[in-house]
Amino acid sequence: MGTKKYLQEKLSGTTDQIVGFNSDGEAVAIDKGSVGVTPTIQVTTDTGATVVGTCGSISVIATETSTGVYTINCSVLGTWTVTATKSGKTSTKTVEVTEVTIYPVSLSFSSIYGVSWDGTSTTVWSRTDAAQNFTNPVPYMSGMTAAQCSSPFDDIMPWSGMVRVTDSVAGEMVAIPKFWYKWTRSGNTMKLQISNGEESGFNVSPAHADRGGGKGEQDTVWVGRYHCSSSNYKSVTGASPKVNITRDAARQAIKNLGSGIYQYDFAMYWTICMLYLVEFANWNSQACIGYGCGNNSGVQNVGASDSMPYHTGTMQSSRTTYGVGVQYRYIEGLWDNVLDWCDGIYFSSANVYCIKNPANFSDTSGGTLVGTRATSSNYISAWTNPTVSGFEYALYPNAVSGSDSTYVTDSCGYGASGVVLRVGGDYGQNLNLGLFYLNGGYAASNSYGSIGCRLMRTHAA
Repeated sequence: MGTKKYLQEKLSGTTDQIVGFNSDGEAVAIDKGSVGVTPTIQVTTDTGATVVGTCGSISVIATETSTGVYTINCSVLGTWTVTATKSGKTSTKTVEVTEVTIYPVSLSFSSIYGVSWDGTSTTVWSRTDAAQNFTNPVPYMSGMTAAQCSSPFDDIMPWSGMVRVTDSVAGEMVAIPKFWYKWTRSGNTMKLQISNGEESGFNVSPAHADRGGGKGEQDTVWVGRYHCSSSNYKSVTGASPKVNITRDAARQAIKNLGSGIYQYDFAMYWTICMLYLVEFANWNSQACIGYGCGNNSGVQNVGASDSMPYHTGTMQSSRTTYGVGVQYRYIEGLWDNVLDWCDGIYFSSANVYCIKNPANFSDTSGGTLVGTRATSSNYISAWTNPTVSGFEYALYPNAVSGSDSTYVTDSCGYGASGVVLRVGGDYGQNLNLGLFYLNGGYAASNSYGSIGCRLMRTHAA
């Protein structure tokens, strides 16, 4: 029909309808309403942006009618794509235009949230970038209401997108949306930045990055809400954790559950650790959220945090009370009940090797050398920042001269013949067993009653 020009004329004998064309060029009658004779998309975004609306072959450059408010007059009905661009950043949404009315759209550009640690004995990081003036989160403790808990990150992606989901194969999981990160090292100072949009010089979060298995980057990955069940390796509430198993045996059993399901690995571990660090700006997870660990005598069933009305906190009456029921963003037991085997990493004396593709996980071979580690055991005081492409996330302790109240506050275990890694905390009541506890002192044949496992899903089935 030629150009799909909106016909500003009334239908014969009516005053409340006009003739228009949809995006397929078909003539339609639509309600005129009270806003004029054309549908309008009203866009709110940063002032000075370039805002464009497109529908099929039609493209309309929006007019900034007031500060940060742009207007697009739609000449056809149909699906409109609205794109705002500023300083190399882009934000896009689609709008179904079906009648003469105002369609409000809000577009936000990616933001960077950062923290910086000066490498001294303090456990506290300084907040930077868009997080510079943020206050510290207030996690849950027994007796609090959800209204008494808060975090400045609760409405910010990717943190706000960490929600509980049910996987028909793996069980209860926590979704983690993709983000971008950057580590910067200057002397002893370490700076970590997280962006909820693509940024120059930033890397895709390690668990979402292209793993080399033909699936490419992932918008969402999932981690087990609970430690794996002793009966079926799934993430299910009320189950006793699986223990007394080698890392390789756990790896194989979890993998057998189905496509895309693997044992918790070092990439997923640091994906979670980076989110925690930017949110809490403190190495000491036990002090910030809860001591965790357990009853000091043996494993307990998982699910102690099921009744928690907030996503992060402890089921104990104080943060300094040991006990199960600690969770971060719905992930229970990152440092309580049992330790978790951590896959995708192995050691050869002081050398640290990482494996990107979960299908190739191994205890002794096939990895990429990413750095070296401290060759004694104690509280962590410094880290190596890897520079190997694709493994910039894989920090590992290179100094252990701290304490339970200084530097990182968690310890790192070393053994000359140790090749496999366990992380987190078990039921033993110790201040060295927080989120950053790492023990690489075990042989591949080792299994213990305090070490369990956790699963993850790297792509949809």
